[in-house]
Amino acid sequence: MPSPSLPGDGVLSPWEQRTKILKDQGRTKKTDVLIVGSGPIGAVYARTLVDNHVQVLMIDMGEQSSKRIGDHHKNSVAVQKDISLFTNVIRGGLSPLSVPVDDSDIHLDPVSWQSDPNANTPFVLNGQNPDQKRRFNLAASAATRTVGGMSSHWTCCTPRQHPLERSDLFDDKEWEELYKATEALFDTDQTVFDDSVRHRLVKKVVTDEIHNTGQKRTVESMPLACKQPYEQSPYIEWSCTATILGDLADPSLQSNENFEMKSQWQCDMLHIDLSTGTVDGAIVIDLIQDQEWLITADKYVVCAGTVLTAGIMAQSLFKSDIPMETHYPALGKYLTEQTMTFCQVVLKQELVDNVRKNPGELDTDDSNVIRNAVDHHISKHPDDPLPFPFSDFDPQVYVPFSKEFPWHTQIHRDAFGYGEIPANLDQRLVVDLRWFSYTSENRENMVAFDTKRRDGFGMPQPTFHFTLPKEDGERAHRMMQDMVKVSSSLGGFVPGAEPRYQPPGLALHICGIYRAGKQEGTLEEAKKTSVVDRCGRVWGLKNLNLGGCGVIPKGNASNPTLTAACHALAGANQILEELGKP
Repeated sequence: MPSPSLPGDGVLSPWEQRTKILKDQGRTKKTDVLIVGSGPIGAVYARTLVDNHVQVLMIDMGEQSSKRIGDHHKNSVAVQKDISLFTNVIRGGLSPLSVPVDDSDIHLDPVSWQSDPNANTPFVLNGQNPDQKRRFNLAASAATRTVGGMSSHWTCCTPRQHPLERSDLFDDKEWEELYKATEALFDTDQTVFDDSVRHRLVKKVVTDEIHNTGQKRTVESMPLACKQPYEQSPYIEWSCTATILGDLADPSLQSNENFEMKSQWQCDMLHIDLSTGTVDGAIVIDLIQDQEWLITADKYVVCAGTVLTAGIMAQSLFKSDIPMETHYPALGKYLTEQTMTFCQVVLKQELVDNVRKNPGELDTDDSNVIRNAVDHHISKHPDDPLPFPFSDFDPQVYVPFSKEFPWHTQIHRDAFGYGEIPANLDQRLVVDLRWFSYTSENRENMVAFDTKRRDGFGMPQPTFHFTLPKEDGERAHRMMQDMVKVSSSLGGFVPGAEPRYQPPGLALHICGIYRAGKQEGTLEEAKKTSVVDRCGRVWGLKNLNLGGCGVIPKGNASNPTLTAACHALAGANQILEELGKP
C-alpha cells in the first residue's frame, strides 16, 4: 500500500482525490448559489436572488447564440415578417432524448463496414438507445441545449392552470400571489393582439360557434409572455430568459458583481453526503477547454430541463454511491405528458369576403380600429386580394381548460418543427389549432436512467416507459372531436395538415419525474411518492433545489411553464430566508 503523502493524510476517497487535484490546479470557484440551467426557471431563481444581493453563478452546457443572455430567436425582424422561417430554427434547437435503434438494412456498398448480423452491436450515437422499446417511447420528446433553454423558441403561452389541474401544495391565496408575481416577471399579457384584424375575426367566429352549441365556455385572448416595444410597433418582443434577467442579460450594461454566466459549462455531478444532508460540491466541465472545475456554494439549484435535470440528479446519486431506488425511489416515476391534437385551416371564403365588405362588424367599441385598418390597407394596396394588413398580428385565441372540457386549446398562428405551410399559400389565411389534454399520474409511467448507458454528453441515457391509460385515450378522442368541430367553423384544412394526433412527447411538457409532495408522516414515506417539497427542495438535503416542470405533481393540460415558475419563486424565497437576506 502506498504511504500517505503527508503525515495524517490517510487514504483519500475518490471524491476527495478528485477535488484535491482540482484545488491543486487552481480550478475552483466559490459562490453563494450555483444555478445549473439558463432557461426561464433558472432565470426566475437568478433574478430573485441577485435582486436581494446574493451572488449567483449560472452555468449552461449550451452555446450563447444571441447578444443578450438567453434571447428568443423569434425576436428577429426577418422571422416576424415570415414566421415560416422559424420552423427550421426549432428543428435545429431540439435534440431527441431517446431513439430506438433502427436495425433495418441500409444496403451499403459491399466493401463498407457492416455490423455482424449475429451480434447485438447496434449504433448508439445521436441519441440512439438500444434499451428503448418503441411501444413505450415518448418518440417526440427532446431537449434544448442552448443558453435560454426552451425559452429561446417557445410559444410564450403562460396561462394560469385551472384549480382542477394544479396541486394543493399551495392554498388559493398563495397560488394567486405566486401567479401574479411570475406573470410580472414574464410580462404576461392578454391584450397585445386585440387590435389585430385576424385575431378579432377568429375570436368572433369561435365565440359564435361555441355559443350556438349552448356550451358554457369562454373564448379569450391567449395569455402570452410578450409586449410591443412601443405603441403601434409592428413587432413583438417575445419573453424569454433575457426578459426575466433584465439588465443582467445585457452585456452592454455594467456587469453585476453578483451575477456570472458561463456558457458551454456542463454539470457532471453534485456530490451528495447523506450523513450531513448536504451537497458539498459540484464537478462541472468547461466543454470548450475540456477541463473540470470544482464549484462550491451555499446552495445548489438544478433546472436544466425536466429530463436532463432528473439525469443530473441520477448521475449525482450514482457517483455519490447512493442507491437511487433505496433513497429516492420516486425519481423518474409518475411521468405525465400531454396528449395533443393538431390541424391547420385556411379561412373560409365568406369570412374573408365579409371582412372586406363589413370590417366594422369586428369593432367592439366606437374606436373603428378594425374598420380603419382594413380600409387603409385596401386603399394603399388595391392589388392585394386579401383585406388583412401586411403587418396584421397573427391571431392568438384560446378556450381555457374547464371541468366539462378538460383540455387547453390554442387557436393561433405560430411556427413549430411541424406544420409547414405551402409556399404558394398566403400565411394570412392560415390558422393553427392545437388542443392539449392531461394524462393521469401513474407510477409505472417513468423515465429510467442506467449506470452504464450514456448519452453523447456522458450523462445517463434516459429510457422511457410510457403507456396511455384507457380513460386518457378516451378523453383525447373527445378532444379531437371538439377540435374538428371548432376548426370546421373557421375553414377548410390545409393539405397535409388535416386533424391528427401528435406523437407522444411532442408537447414538450413532461412533468412529475421529480415531483413535489408533502411530508405528512416520516421523511421516508414522503420519498416514496415525491422527490422534493413544494419549493423544490430535495427531501433530506438542506441545500439542493430542483426546478422546472418535473416538480409539478399533477397531470395537466395547460402550458405548465408559469406554474413551474411559481414553484421556483417559492424556492428562491426559501433560499433568501435561509441565507438571511431581506
